[in-house]
Amino acid sequence: MASLSHDKKNNRWRIQFVAPDGSRRSVSMKATRARDRGQSKAAVLKGHIEELASSVSSGTRTDSVVQRWIDSLSEKMYVQMVDAGLLTERKAPELNRLGTFLTQWFANRARTKESTVITWRNAERNMVDHFGAEQLLADITEEDAESFERWLKTSEGLAEATKRKRLSICKQFMQSAIKARIITQNPFAGLRTGNVTNRKRQAFITPEDTRRILDACAGPEWRTLVALARYGALRIPSEVQDLKWDDINWTEDCLHVHAVKTEHHEDGGDRIVPLFLELRKELNALWDALGDQPAEHVLPKLRATGNPNTTLHRIIKRAGLPPIPKPWQNLRATRATELEAEFGAHKATEWCGHSEKVAGAHYWMVTQDDIRRAAGWSIGAYLVQQSGEDGGNASQADSHAHEKTPVFPGSASDCKNLQPVLMGDEGLEPPTSSL
Repeated sequence: MASLSHDKKNNRWRIQFVAPDGSRRSVSMKATRARDRGQSKAAVLKGHIEELASSVSSGTRTDSVVQRWIDSLSEKMYVQMVDAGLLTERKAPELNRLGTFLTQWFANRARTKESTVITWRNAERNMVDHFGAEQLLADITEEDAESFERWLKTSEGLAEATKRKRLSICKQFMQSAIKARIITQNPFAGLRTGNVTNRKRQAFITPEDTRRILDACAGPEWRTLVALARYGALRIPSEVQDLKWDDINWTEDCLHVHAVKTEHHEDGGDRIVPLFLELRKELNALWDALGDQPAEHVLPKLRATGNPNTTLHRIIKRAGLPPIPKPWQNLRATRATELEAEFGAHKATEWCGHSEKVAGAHYWMVTQDDIRRAAGWSIGAYLVQQSGEDGGNASQADSHAHEKTPVFPGSASDCKNLQPVLMGDEGLEPPTSSL
């Protein structure tokens, strides 16, 4: 029989038993913060050790419950059992090691989009750098996961949003290990991994600044690319690299956009975008510049551009503007903000291809114009107006608060021969490195 005692000095539970060779041995586990300081868990461990010692002494097989417990042992506890003569040294299967497991994990997802794989690889690199490729998955504890989180913030210098995204992917890795029965619990489960918006990196790009950026572009293709992001709210580069002239319906004032990011949704990632006047102007200019026989794609040269971000930053600098963080996304977010203000959330999200939840978290912004209009708003004028509308004798007061200033000079009607669709929920799109 084994005995259980509490070592107050080291705050550990100690289990003493007689080993198969007749010697007295002991193993220990750290006391917890539970009400009984983990005594109940220690008692379960004591029972398993008694059964294991009995099986070893009699030469019989352990039952299924004890075997599952043996399979779930951490490397540290397993070594204690080996030292006590209860188990033989085990050789971990290669998939139990972090580097081999992640290699196999990526091999099983070989058909995933390149932009998604790039995001996953960043998290893989962080895990291997911190834990090492030979790290046993079963030995990564919750405390190790918390230490990894602090390392991402301090040593790697990641922003909060980026850090949470990396941790979310690491949690996904470990969840796959649970499904593969390599580990029994996810050490990253308790970490905060939800999307968080960094408002400091949001920038509303005014019509005047947009004109300066367009004028700084080297040619009509780049002007059109900027216009597609700023006036059409297209994702760059994923939604423009396969955009064809046949996707533009000049008669119905709209264009068909296919979103690679959301093609797994029920709508297939297809949506209709109005051919706004500013966008039509740039597309017309590009068509005229291409001559009598334009290529199949709207932006044939830019499809081969290595990194549109670098060039856009140069254009912004040439335009005499201060650096704009995440310029492509902020161009798109600016248009999303304008469309929501002018047409409401339903139409804005349908044309932009994201949900209201995502738009509220990552796109819609409060502009200087909003602040100026709010500063001129008066609750008294509002009450006078309501009184007049209800049949009172008060006249409606003139107020800038009731004026509606259009964001842009016009809008186009929906396509008739292209079926509009509703978009589903999505997360913040990952940065894409190339066309």
